[in-house]
Amino acid sequence: MKRETAWRVFAGEYNESNRAIRGEERTPSYVITPLGAKINRLFIVGVLTDVEPLTEGNEFVRAHVSDPTGIYTVYSGQF
Repeated sequence: MKRETAWRVFAGEYNESNRAIRGEERTPSYVITPLGAKINRLFIVGVLTDVEPLTEGNEFVRAHVSDPTGIYTVYSGQF
């Protein structure tokens, strides 16, 4: 399966998205933005404003990335 292109979308548009297409086993899930983009992968650009550990030892963290239209909340960890 070929990897899909990452979309560049402002945080404001992404955060206003309220429709999703859930994939079955081994099929991708998508978010539909208000402008109609069908997104599976997202390219985020902005300023890292906050990093907060969610577990002891910083195995999982929550971060906020700010752009001119809003804030992305992202999670990261070791799996």
